[in-house]
Amino acid sequence: MYDARLAVQTISSNGKVTVTYAWGTLGDNHPGEAAGAGRIVGTTLKLERLPNGADLSFVMRPDRTLAGTVRLAGQTYTGTFLKQ
Repeated sequence: MYDARLAVQTISSNGKVTVTYAWGTLGDNHPGEAAGAGRIVGTTLKLERLPNGADLSFVMRPDRTLAGTVRLAGQTYTGTFLKQ
């Protein structure tokens, strides 16, 4: 199991966002936290590449959970994020 947290800090009217993303151990990547920026288009939040090289995107599902995808070092990881 992979543990991660996404905290949306700001959302502007044009869809730009700032976030904090924290992750546990994932492959060879040790736990950490990074500030990020991205954009919401429709139901998809796509972040700019994080300093650790991860590409992240999130899709809001009808049940209000987020389907998350992390691409890092040639691997793709998916999971569900629940609002806390």
